[in-house]
Amino acid sequence: MSSFADLQDVMHKASDLGAATAVLGWDQETYMPDGAVAARSEQMATLSSMVHHYMTNDEARAAVEASTSYVDALTQRQKLVVKTFIQDHVRSLKMPSDLVSEQARVASLANEAWKHAKDAADFNIFRPLLERTVELKRREAELLGPAEHPYDNLLNDFEPGLTARELTPVFDRLRAGTERILAEIEPNVAKVSNEVLHRSYPEDKQLAFAKEIIDALGFSTKTGRIDISAHPFCTSFASTDVRLTTRIRRNDLRSCLFGLIHEAGHGMYEQGVSPELARTPSGQGASMGIHESQSLFWENVIARSPEFWHWALPKLKAAFPEQMGDQTPDSFFKAINVMRPSLNRVESDELTYNLHIILRFEIERALIDGSLAVKDIPEMWNSKMQQSFGIVPPNDAEGCLQDVHWSFGGLGYFPSYTLGKLYAAMEWNALQTFMPDVRNRIANGDFAPIKEWLRSNIHDYGRTETPSEIVQRVCGRPLTETDFLVYVGDKAKLVYNV
Repeated sequence: MSSFADLQDVMHKASDLGAATAVLGWDQETYMPDGAVAARSEQMATLSSMVHHYMTNDEARAAVEASTSYVDALTQRQKLVVKTFIQDHVRSLKMPSDLVSEQARVASLANEAWKHAKDAADFNIFRPLLERTVELKRREAELLGPAEHPYDNLLNDFEPGLTARELTPVFDRLRAGTERILAEIEPNVAKVSNEVLHRSYPEDKQLAFAKEIIDALGFSTKTGRIDISAHPFCTSFASTDVRLTTRIRRNDLRSCLFGLIHEAGHGMYEQGVSPELARTPSGQGASMGIHESQSLFWENVIARSPEFWHWALPKLKAAFPEQMGDQTPDSFFKAINVMRPSLNRVESDELTYNLHIILRFEIERALIDGSLAVKDIPEMWNSKMQQSFGIVPPNDAEGCLQDVHWSFGGLGYFPSYTLGKLYAAMEWNALQTFMPDVRNRIANGDFAPIKEWLRSNIHDYGRTETPSEIVQRVCGRPLTETDFLVYVGDKAKLVYNV
């Protein structure tokens, strides 16, 4: 263990096993028969233990120790790869193998339980495995070491360096700004309809059109593919093997189209990571917040802009001439940007979406510090929905069971979505400074320069920089909610003529 090549060998083994684990996870969400869940949970547990082994065994320890003798001679990017691996190695050493395998086993079982619970609209079907999941995450948070709040150690998995104490005031100001904009547009809300989105659209044509759009945006199907799942997601086994999924609802045009644009944003990020970083811990997104900024940039900033529909509406009318015959670019832009409180996070608008995330953040934080029991989640959820939205879910499926994340142990994940919105608005301002004619490019369907700007400024770096370093370098200042509130406020004025 005397060279960077030796360390690379260790990284490659762990990375390849991680990719194999991801393949099984993708298969479980897409093609695996229901009866295979027990066997799959054991397979996932075994592979997760093997990944942990390769991150912590004597070979990994020796490689880390030897790196001090040659690191000064490496390129700057190689130094950052070494730094990232050492961080992951140290974290892995704090996690016992039995905990890693048990988390993977429970996640596989919990995912299936969540599906059945959601179908039955019965939280109690999911509750026992969620209780076990929370128990395991609390243990993880404790083992990872002292923190101002135990939730910080879980948040750090998805957004390195961020704490609940730093995030809370950002969310507080964001909630206040959202409520202010909602109050401003309230007199005109009834004047804008999204009825066009709920006409009948054949599923096969929806998928074909969505594929046409993401191809134009720049997602490569030579190194990626698209499938159907219960909950849309993107996963990557390499920058040359990226998988997207979406879902299709005949009477909701948004679900497939914007869901696939969103996942394509993730996919283009994965496809754009530098080949130098392949099969290393640095060969992935910097954080889930930065990752979400890429998906939300394409889904919301680009594909929900008025300029985009000057280009895309003729294509949509060609695909659905009967359903779209009465639409203009302006009317369709307004329909897809209706802003009003709703039950569902995934299908909520840009403005109220963040209130859904703040609700989940507050529940997760309480679950991890022990002030909220799993059995009380439905009651707490409904109470917060009433408080923030003025509506209460009619059942668990439309309430606390609507998201898949807790089933795979993703406590700490949800803040990434709102962070992604904030980052995306900041990136949009930076792009407009760099490319003053960007709106004209969008209106003409010229997306390649936009994708290239994102690739050269964000994608290529992979995980060699922290989120705060990326935002400071690209946007010239640290995280703020201000850019987003200005951006979404300006859009609200266009939609509601206020």
